[in-house]
Amino acid sequence: MILMGFTCKPRRVSITALPAGTTADRNTMVEYLRTTGKRFLRLKKDKIGLKDCLLMWGNASPHTATDTREFLTRRDVEPVKQSPYSPDLNLYDRFLFRKLKHLLREDEFGGHEEATLAVQRAMRRVSEEELYDQLRKLRGHCNDVIAAGWDYFY
Repeated sequence: MILMGFTCKPRRVSITALPAGTTADRNTMVEYLRTTGKRFLRLKKDKIGLKDCLLMWGNASPHTATDTREFLTRRDVEPVKQSPYSPDLNLYDRFLFRKLKHLLREDEFGGHEEATLAVQRAMRRVSEEELYDQLRKLRGHCNDVIAAGWDYFY
């Protein structure tokens, strides 16, 4: 499993690959957020805090765990909540991960370290303009859903 966070301006990416067979739980999520926050604040220029990041949040138990919510609340972070049955509004699966899946489609990895490096290399190949284009597509799609009276369509 790969946990990934990114910002567009300034462009920052935080990637953590969990060891094979490991699933993310509330402790993993809080540690990932803590580590990512520290990474972004240690930058020599263009420091960014977690509260300045857009967190797309679903209903997965690590996202909804009390520990995770309290961690974010203490840091004044308000995640963007995704409707539980709205895969068409999922930024990652519909837009960004589609690009990553394409870039990594024929790769095989010997372990989580190797997978992490491959994802980092792939993310460097996604230009800032492409990231913004994906965000524009998501915004347009959300507007289409609203215009259709919140009907589901893909």
